[in-house]
Amino acid sequence: MSDTENLRGVTLFRNLAENMLAEFAGYFKRTAYKAGDVIFKEKSAGSTLYIIVSGEVVIEKGLDEEGREFKTLAILSGGDFFGEMAVIEGQARFAQARASRDSQVYEVGRTEFFAFIKEHPETGITIFSEIMRTVFRRLQHTSSELTMLFDLSRLLLAPHRSPGEFLAAVMGEIRIYLEGSWNITAYVYNRFNEEYEQVYAKETFRKDAAPLPAAVASGWLDDKTYLAACAAEGRALGCAVFEREQALSPVEKNNLATIFNTISSILGSAMINIEHQTEAAMLEQLRKTKNTI
Repeated sequence: MSDTENLRGVTLFRNLAENMLAEFAGYFKRTAYKAGDVIFKEKSAGSTLYIIVSGEVVIEKGLDEEGREFKTLAILSGGDFFGEMAVIEGQARFAQARASRDSQVYEVGRTEFFAFIKEHPETGITIFSEIMRTVFRRLQHTSSELTMLFDLSRLLLAPHRSPGEFLAAVMGEIRIYLEGSWNITAYVYNRFNEEYEQVYAKETFRKDAAPLPAAVASGWLDDKTYLAACAAEGRALGCAVFEREQALSPVEKNNLATIFNTISSILGSAMINIEHQTEAAMLEQLRKTKNTI
């Protein structure tokens, strides 16, 4: 596939005339990244716009000074672009970009980008309009995630009799943030009989519940279904299955994956704490009973 054909599939350039697209393609260079390669580091100086031809890139924020732990902010795939703020405003990178799979990426520098815009101002307006639409969409996604996390924080502070009760309460809170019709089922892992036990189910459309896969791991099972696994201290605690009636686009799947991953992390930490608190309360009750005999 030619460079022009590749760029035609990018939302940013969908309204460009064929001759403008062919000319703009000459400003890009194509670079290959292996899975695990860091494209740019957080806080580094930046002046390049990146467009993904194939593969997958994770945008992540460092959680420690050593750069060993990261929070995933976005998962981008073919047709997505990133690094636009460094090109427009010359800002330092606010997060790290890392290829999570082998990827082919187009790169265009700030100087070349504005040289093209200056030469073709009408086309430049079209490109900037598409950039702003994407930025607003990403901000809307972030706003929704922050609001949901605020609501979940209230549940973290409330008392819960068991991890299962907490998991069910969280599922009830999450579903209002999911657009479209969703079926949600949640399970806690019973380590004594080594089985998942259902604690929550909400059906908005008729569909036979899919059985849990033998290996319960977080990820998309298909274009409609996401499995969020909850674990802590090296063991399984539970999981939730989110299934939408209509298939999701790659962009929707990537956006939701970051939210579901965040939820899984919160659930794992909270459920293990509730489990420890429940065990401590039971031991205290046994101690009191023993002392009264």
